Amino acid sequence: MFHTAQARIVAAISAFVLSLPAAAQSVLSVGPRSVQTLVLEQLFDRAGRWYLIDDGDCYTYLESPHIHLALDRLVLHAHMSSRLGQRIGTGCVGVDLASNVTLSGKLHGSGHFLTLDDIRIDRVDDESARNALTIALQVNPQLLPRAANIDVSAFVRKDVIAAGGTSARLDEFRIVHITTGPDSIVIQFDLSLSVP
Repeated sequence: MFHTAQARIVAAISAFVLSLPAAAQSVLSVGPRSVQTLVLEQLFDRAGRWYLIDDGDCYTYLESPHIHLALDRLVLHAHMSSRLGQRIGTGCVGVDLASNVTLSGKLHGSGHFLTLDDIRIDRVDDESARNALTIALQVNPQLLPRAANIDVSAFVRKDVIAAGGTSARLDEFRIVHITTGPDSIVIQFDLSLSVP
């Protein structure tokens, strides 16, 4: 009789647990200042520069970025420096360009990365630089990258877990969904942690 009552209790608890909805995903809201830090640390990681083209003496890089969020897009204002041309031997035959530019990209989540996708140049202040970039992109549409990855798990490890003073270790981080708004990027995610 004891075993029957115990079996009924176990069955009732099991049925109750199985009827519960799956655990809710966690949410991380990343404001503009933290987005700026993420972009600086991960995209502008070569002496404060993000190299869009790096072919020896032929290059295009961005520096001094300022970021803001718009509906479904991350907008980046930066200074562009470029030696746009054809690599010949160890040199670059071409033109030096410099201008303030505005780029934007859509944010998507995949695995532990925010992917800045559909990167486009929205504005080039200097007319000569704008014309040269337009011609270069017509000749070779793949000249500039169309996507870039930002590792959110590195941010969570460094700025959330380590800053909290815990000995927890992030074992897995998986982005489920993101929403980009003017005030923040809201990241819904699953994670697993372990402690020593």
